[in-house]
Order: sequence, then structure tokens, then C-alpha cells
Amino acid sequence: MEILEGNNNFYVNDAQGNLIAEVVFVPTGEHLAIIDHTDVDESLKGQGVGKQLVAKVVEKMRKENRKIIPLCPFAKHEFDTTPEYQDIRA
Repeated sequence: MEILEGNNNFYVNDAQGNLIAEVVFVPTGEHLAIIDHTDVDESLKGQGVGKQLVAKVVEKMRKENRKIIPLCPFAKHEFDTTPEYQDIRA
């Protein structure tokens, strides 16, 4: 499975090119980003795809020296349960 980077999102397509997983983030100002949406197709549930997508946003925002506000309930849960993300949480 390949995670692709789009315009303010990371996503996964199936073999036919259909979107099957996505995390959307919105850069806000110079030092913040908001994760506002995460969606994973039922066929991928329980495989850690959502976690991988959130991790990609964290990696990108660290490189850009941005803090993250996890508004999306899934992303908020990931931030609440992943100690390694506390340094980047706004």
C-alpha cells in the first residue's frame, strides 16, 4: 500500500485509482496546521492505515516547524494516546 501526498492531504488509492483512505490537514498561519478529517474505507479498517496517515502529517509538520491541532476525532485520539506526538500538539 502506497501513501500518496496531495494538496494538504495524504491518501491511499485502490488498484483502480479510487480513493480508499485520506487524512486532510489545513495549514493555518505560519506555525500551525489543523487535522480536520480522516477517513478509511471499511475494507482497510483495523489495519493501521489511519495511524499511518496521521503519522505522515506529523512527519511533514515537524519538517515545516508547525504545531498541530487535531480537530478530527480519530486524529485527536491518536494524539491523546501517542506520547511521541505531544511535542507537536498545539
